[in-house]
Amino acid sequence: MIDQRCIILAVFLLFTSSLFAQEDKSKQFVAQKELSRAEAMKATDPNAAIKIIESFLRQKRKKKNRNLEAEAYMLLGDIYMETGQQDGAKERYEQAALLLGEINAPHLRVRNYSTLGNLYLDEGNIKLAHENFSNCLRMKASQSTLMKCEVGMANLDFVTANYERSLEKYNAILDKHTPLLDSLTLAKIEARKTQIFVAQKRLPEARLSYNSSQNSFPNSYPVLEKDYVVIEEATDSILNNTKNIEDKIQLRQENLDYKQNRNFSSNAIISEQLELADLYLEKGEVKEAEKYVNASKSLVEKEVDPEQKARVFKKSSEVSKRRGALREAVEDFSNYTSASEKTIEKKERELKNKIKILRNQSNIDILEKDAQLEEKEALLLQNQIETQKLLIGFLAVLLLAALISFYFIMKNVRAKRKANTLLLLKSLRTQMNPHFIFNALNSVNNYIARNDERAANKFLTKFSRLMRMVLDYSQKDFIPFEDEMQLIELYLDLEHSRFRDKFDFTIEKKGTDDFVDVEIPPMLIQPFIENAVWHGLRYKTGKGHLKLSIRKTKDAIEIVIEDDGIGREKSKAIKTKNQKKYRSTGMKNVDKRIALVNEIYGKNYKIEVTDLLGNVEEPGTRVKIKL
Repeated sequence: MIDQRCIILAVFLLFTSSLFAQEDKSKQFVAQKELSRAEAMKATDPNAAIKIIESFLRQKRKKKNRNLEAEAYMLLGDIYMETGQQDGAKERYEQAALLLGEINAPHLRVRNYSTLGNLYLDEGNIKLAHENFSNCLRMKASQSTLMKCEVGMANLDFVTANYERSLEKYNAILDKHTPLLDSLTLAKIEARKTQIFVAQKRLPEARLSYNSSQNSFPNSYPVLEKDYVVIEEATDSILNNTKNIEDKIQLRQENLDYKQNRNFSSNAIISEQLELADLYLEKGEVKEAEKYVNASKSLVEKEVDPEQKARVFKKSSEVSKRRGALREAVEDFSNYTSASEKTIEKKERELKNKIKILRNQSNIDILEKDAQLEEKEALLLQNQIETQKLLIGFLAVLLLAALISFYFIMKNVRAKRKANTLLLLKSLRTQMNPHFIFNALNSVNNYIARNDERAANKFLTKFSRLMRMVLDYSQKDFIPFEDEMQLIELYLDLEHSRFRDKFDFTIEKKGTDDFVDVEIPPMLIQPFIENAVWHGLRYKTGKGHLKLSIRKTKDAIEIVIEDDGIGREKSKAIKTKNQKKYRSTGMKNVDKRIALVNEIYGKNYKIEVTDLLGNVEEPGTRVKIKL
C-alpha cells in the first residue's frame, strides 16, 4: 500500500511539474508577444511602446527573467535612437549589457556589443567603441552577425583617419562576406571607400566606389533616407574636392535624377534641387536657378517638412530679388516667415514629445531603483533567515527521528504482510493435494470396477509411493528439481496405466545435469500434465501423445508440455459441471501460487498456454513454463 502511495505521489508531482512548465512556456510566449507589440509601435507611437515595456518590466522583475529583461532594455535603446536621443540609448544598452552578463544569450550579447560600439563611435569615444567591437568579435556567433562588428572595426579606423588599415578591412569584408552582405551594408562600405579614396586624392577610384554605392543602395519604397546619409557624406567629399563648377552641377544633377528614379521623398528631392539652385546662382545663371526653385515650390504643397518649406521660400525670395522682382521676393519672404513659425511649432512638439518620452523613461528608472531596493531588502531577509537555520536544523533532526521510527514501523508491517502471504501460499499448496488424491482414487476405483485385481494392486503400490512423496513435499516451500521430476514421472506412469489406449508419452531432457542445485515449488508442473491428460487426450478420437521437454536456457529452466488432444475450445464445450468447477479452482490455484512466489521470493516465473497447431479439428495444446 505504501509503495502504491509513493508511486501515485510521484506521478502527481511529475504531472503538476509538467503543468507548471507548460504554464511558464505560455507566460513566456505572452511576454515575448508583448515585446513584439512594443517593437512594432516604437516608430509610430514611442510613448505607448515605452508604457508597454514599463508594464512588462514591472512583471518580469518579480520573476527574474533576465533574458527578456535584457531584450526590453535593448528595445528601449532602439526607441531612444529613433527619437535622436543617443545618450539615453547608450544608457539603456549598458543596462542590457549588465543583464546579459548574467545569462547565456550569445545572439543578444553580439547585437548589444555591436550597437554600443556604434554609439560610442558616434560620440567619439574610440576606446569604448574598440572594446565593444572586440568583445563582439570574440563571441561565437554566425558569420552574418560577426560581420557587422567587423564593419564597426573598419569604421573605427576610418573615423580615426587610419585610412590604409580601414580600406584594407573594408576590402577584406567584401572578399570574405560578399554573399552575406545585404545591399544597404554594401552601399555604406562603398560610400566609406569613396571618402577614403577622396582623402588619398584617388579621384577616379573614388568615383567608381561612389557609383557602386549608389547602385547597391536598396531600391525599396519607402526609402529609408536616414540610411542614405553616408552616401550624402560621400557626395559632399567629392564635391569638396571638385573645383570645376560644371562638374559639381553634373554630379548634383545625377543625384537628383537618382533620387527621383528611386522614389525618394519630396524633402530629399527638394534638398537636391536647392543645392543645384545654389550652384547656378554661384555661376550667375539666375534663370536656371529659378527653374529648380520653382520645381521645389511645386512640391511644397505636398506633405513636406515645414523647415524644408521655409528653405524653399527663402531661396525663392533670394532668386526673385536677384532678378529684380521685389514684390515676389517680399511675398516669398512672407511665406518663409510663416513656414519658419510652423517649423518652430514642430520643434516645440518634438521637444514636448521628447520630454514625455523622458518622463516615461524616468518611470522605468524609478522601477529600476525599486528593484535595487527590493534586492537589498531580500539580502536583509536572507540574513534574518540565516539566524533561523539552527531552529530549522533542530526541527530537521526531529523529523529525521520520526522518519526512522516510521521506517521501523513499516518494516514490521512488511514482515507481517510477508508472513500472511506465506500463509496464503501454504494454504493454496494444501488445496492442491485433495484434488490430486481424488483423481488418483478415481483411477483405483476404475480398476476395481473392472475386477482387475492385479492391476489395482500394482496401481495402489505406485499410488502409495506417490502419496508419500506428495504428503512429504506439501510441507515444503521448495524441493529439488530432480524430486519434482520423479513425482511427475511416477504420476505419468500411473495415468498411462489407466489410459493406455488413449495416449503415450515421452520425456525429453537436455542439460538436466546442471539442475542438481535447482529448487522449485512442489506440485507446480503436475496440474498442467493432469489437465493435458484429462481434458485433452482423454476425449481424442484416436490415440494421442504427450511430450514433456525440459531444457536449460541462458537464464532459466524451460519446461514445455505438448499434447495433440482436442484443444482448449473443444474441451470447454464438453466439460461437465464438476469438471468446470475443478478447473476454476485447480488451475486458478496454480496461477495464484506463481504470482505469490514471484512476489515473495523475487522470482520471474512465467506460464504461456497456446494452441499447438491452430485452426484444425484437434489442435492440441502447448504449455510453456519458464522458471
